[in-house]
Amino acid sequence: LKLQFLYLIGPPRAGQGWWWFPGVGGGGPTERLPGAGGPHQPPMQSLTSKLGAELRKRTKKTDGKFFKAGKKGEELKGDLNSNDKDLQKNALKQIIADMTLGRDVSKFFTEVVKLSWTPNMEVKKLVYLYLMANAKLHPDKAILAVNTFVQDSQHTNPIVRALAVRTMLCIRVDNIADHVCPPLRNALKDKSEYVRKTAALGVLKLFHTQPRLCQEQGFVNELEALLTDTAPGVVANAALALAEVLDNSSYTFELNRGISIKLMNCLGQCTEWGQASILDFLSRYRTTGKEAEELVERCVPRLHQSHPAVLLSAVRVILRNLDALPEQQRRGYFPKLTPPIVTLMGKDPQTQYVTMRCMTLVMQKYTGLFSNPKDVKAFFCTDEDPVYVRLEKLNVLLQLLNDRNAQSILKELEEYCQDVDPIFKARSVQALASCAVRLEGCVPRVVEVIKSLCMNVQLVETVLLAVKDILRKYPSAFIDVLPPLLEEIDVEGMEDDEAKCALVWAVGEFGEQLPDAQEKLMHFVDTFTEQSNSVQLAVVTATVKFYLRSSSAHEGLLNNVLGKATAQDNADLRDRAYMYWRMLSKEEYASKLAGFVLNKKAPLRADGVEDVDVSKVNELVGKFSTVACVYHKVPASFLPDYGHKGRDKAAEEGYDDQDEYVEDEEASIVPGAEAPPPATAPEAAAPAAPAATPAAPAPTKPAANALDDIFGPGSAAPAAPAAAPKPSSGASFDDIFGGAPMATPAAPAHPQLLAAAQCDGLKLHGGFANPSGAELVLTMVITNSSAAPLSGFALQFNTNALGLKNERPLDLPAVPPGQTATHHVPLTSLPTHVAPGNAAVCEIALKTSLGRVYYFSLAAPAPQLVAGLGYPRAQ
Repeated sequence: LKLQFLYLIGPPRAGQGWWWFPGVGGGGPTERLPGAGGPHQPPMQSLTSKLGAELRKRTKKTDGKFFKAGKKGEELKGDLNSNDKDLQKNALKQIIADMTLGRDVSKFFTEVVKLSWTPNMEVKKLVYLYLMANAKLHPDKAILAVNTFVQDSQHTNPIVRALAVRTMLCIRVDNIADHVCPPLRNALKDKSEYVRKTAALGVLKLFHTQPRLCQEQGFVNELEALLTDTAPGVVANAALALAEVLDNSSYTFELNRGISIKLMNCLGQCTEWGQASILDFLSRYRTTGKEAEELVERCVPRLHQSHPAVLLSAVRVILRNLDALPEQQRRGYFPKLTPPIVTLMGKDPQTQYVTMRCMTLVMQKYTGLFSNPKDVKAFFCTDEDPVYVRLEKLNVLLQLLNDRNAQSILKELEEYCQDVDPIFKARSVQALASCAVRLEGCVPRVVEVIKSLCMNVQLVETVLLAVKDILRKYPSAFIDVLPPLLEEIDVEGMEDDEAKCALVWAVGEFGEQLPDAQEKLMHFVDTFTEQSNSVQLAVVTATVKFYLRSSSAHEGLLNNVLGKATAQDNADLRDRAYMYWRMLSKEEYASKLAGFVLNKKAPLRADGVEDVDVSKVNELVGKFSTVACVYHKVPASFLPDYGHKGRDKAAEEGYDDQDEYVEDEEASIVPGAEAPPPATAPEAAAPAAPAATPAAPAPTKPAANALDDIFGPGSAAPAAPAAAPKPSSGASFDDIFGGAPMATPAAPAHPQLLAAAQCDGLKLHGGFANPSGAELVLTMVITNSSAAPLSGFALQFNTNALGLKNERPLDLPAVPPGQTATHHVPLTSLPTHVAPGNAAVCEIALKTSLGRVYYFSLAAPAPQLVAGLGYPRAQ
């Protein structure tokens, strides 16, 4: 804007100057400016001419015009075949722009390959860019450009040599791999540092496409040699490439002290990403004694780097070698590690999140790392923090909680409970309860805050969840909070299943001390069939607690609940109801059940604190600043084997990478077999034993397991339940087992298409059908073995010989966890969806709320299913 304004207004009047330019004062029209004309040239004319040239240069049309409508087809081919260099360059730019927009430009492949001989650097780069993107579509023609690549790899210009090697390695065509080796080997020994840097990464590209060829040709050994190169940039790239090769192959490399010293000496001369690569490679070096201390001391200066990647990589090297130091010396490094990590909390939200995820692992291993109370303030939430960062900060604050900083953390959490974000507000209330669970000294303060939050209608359900956790840890601390809290709760308006379970648990646990406990429970009993499985399980357990405390007063209630529970489809609910009935039908089992249900409590941990398995902490700390550390999962749990590891494993197990593991869950289900009927109970008599009951084994020593003790020593289960006690009312336990015997569900009639082990708990059976004779449908039997409901289903057919496609987008209801749903998707045939190919296979993609897309193939429908439907190529 300054240039345009200055150019338009012309020279200033006498005595005036341009105050916004340094060095341009108000000395009048004859004042000379830096860079103006000579002593005989008026300075203002020289300046305005330069500004005009700059303005015309900046307003010149750019290459953005190629992304608009331009030449197409034969016109571009004519320009590519012409001798005019400008026409060739503009045609290539037009093709690259079309390629960027997703248009098919493969028809120009032959003409573009011819231009690879050009000496023009700009045209050569455009040609190479095109070849990298389209060589896979024309592998037979891509070989035509190999001679050009080989000649360019011997060019006098190092940029051309590096560009040729890089382009050859980016073309993922098998028949080019053999031609790559000689130029790559020469590039690894090139006199130019730039070419050697490019070649080091080229070895990694070759390893990704041809791992065995890469190792057989000795390129991995060449990478080892580059670790001692004189150029720091080459050393950094070699360390990066070699580290990835070691991670994904059976190749071994021993990092010794001499190489580690060489790598440390290169750190000060490398770029920030080069430093991060070298430090990541050094984290593989495990030392002892003085050598470990020397390595840690050389990494400490890198903790003052402003670049997060360098800083975190330095922390990773230090943590890997801290265990080799004595305890006192190890703790001496804690004050040096803490401030740099805390400074990262002033970076962007993504860096903050990664830092905190890594910190939680380190704090679990080294408890005294962030012991300074001043460090806590760096993790207080601000209004600018996104939700995911604020939630992770709550987790860090809970891990930092101790006697010295408890009051400041509780005060901060109390303010968070008034936040406008409902998710963050609910988690803050839960964090308060977690503070009380983790530290007993926080209980009085938490009680005061919880009492003040009871009047907030929006937080009643969240407060109830918090109260449940504290009551489980301190049964007498919050008992006076329950009555007013239950009065504020609208039972009929509750929506959260966890809150419902907490309410039912509190009613069953403290029913004698609550005036309207049974009334609250009766609402869930009356709506038992409408509740979720978790709430139903809680209602059954709470009812049993009522009965065990006063059997005569609640026998009818128990009969009602168990009768509804045993009629449900959920196996867990039904089996638990049967178990309770059998144990309550015999006095000795009923007394043991009372001691187990009423007295024993499950271990409680602070909710919101993610404690990783101790056996995995050491491995994850060694992966500091990686995705594994962010996921809190070891790499083998979410990454497939790659390179030699994956191929060797596949060869040993006898299947290739495309084979899928199929679960053998239905192996024990025999279609059509008659299931043994459950035990039945005649009126006023004990339930009869099954027709053929095996003899009970000889008594053995009682098991130490609590469940074994409940069912009696030495026996897997009682041979036959004893007679139930005669009820005082007309209700009886006997009517629970009335009705027809339950049949074992038959195996799905359709083949399995997706296995739960590979699809995050989604299991799919299916096939084509024509039930009405007039419409083809795809039958889908969806089983949800995950812990969350499955929804958001989307189905898409690839082009196929019959043109099959779903008639409309899927609109399927959610499938709850542990449930199976069957749907029939109407199909149609579109001429635009017909593609020549394998007529016996239809490729289909399925997407769910899990966020992933699952692919499967299904045999094309049988001829009798599509006969008369008018589908193309149906014959």
